Amino acid sequence: MSVLSGKVAVVTGAGSGIGRGAALALAAAGAQVVVNDVALDGLEETVAAVRSVGGEAAPSAGDVRVRADVERLVDTAVSTFGGLDVMFANAAVGRYVEFESMSEDDIDWILDIDLKGALLCAQLALPALRARGGGSIVFTSSVQAYTTMPGCVVYGAAKAGLVAAARALAVEVGRHGIRVNAIAPGTIDTPMLERDLSGMNVEEAGSFLDKVRRANALGRIGDVSEIASVLVFLASDAASYVTGTTIVADGGFLAVKAFA
Repeated sequence: MSVLSGKVAVVTGAGSGIGRGAALALAAAGAQVVVNDVALDGLEETVAAVRSVGGEAAPSAGDVRVRADVERLVDTAVSTFGGLDVMFANAAVGRYVEFESMSEDDIDWILDIDLKGALLCAQLALPALRARGGGSIVFTSSVQAYTTMPGCVVYGAAKAGLVAAARALAVEVGRHGIRVNAIAPGTIDTPMLERDLSGMNVEEAGSFLDKVRRANALGRIGDVSEIASVLVFLASDAASYVTGTTIVADGGFLAVKAFA
């Protein structure tokens, strides 16, 4: 029996990367999935990918920074599939810029999507989750919440905020049967990583990836499926006593000496 059979899940930032992997994994586990992204092409591709493996998916295009868009996202889950059991607040952006030279627009862009957007998704999901007698909220944090490097001040602050938010919100809503957790991925093979590397020359990109591989215990970059499997666990009854915590899935990056 599929571990999420009969469950309805929402995934933000589902047009590519971890979000697309999550949508596919949730569907494979039996959930009906509503996928969200601002990129329409990617969103349509994710819906098609889910349906191609026999899953059920519905799109809800929108910006997680905009309350009305998030309200519509939750409403889509309820009207299309009858309710909501899992909110995966995953949408995120990043920009490696030293803090002193970072523009206020860049600061707002990262904080509004990575932190405010995730919190809006959690807040607006609560009534629908309560109506089902409980459920699961999962934030995508990052190892940058725990250890970092130059250029990640604002991104790291946003991701650390989600670790704290998961812990605090879990205390508020546990009485409703709602669990709240976060996942902190290490370096994962995603389009976001490709964009970061595209700003480097070939030698710099190769050096960066070599540093990442040397700086984690498994000696490799992670795959989106390895984050998606953690999400499926947190969304399922197998994690029924897990709340208010962050699961780090980083290949042992935090266990190894500092990245340098």
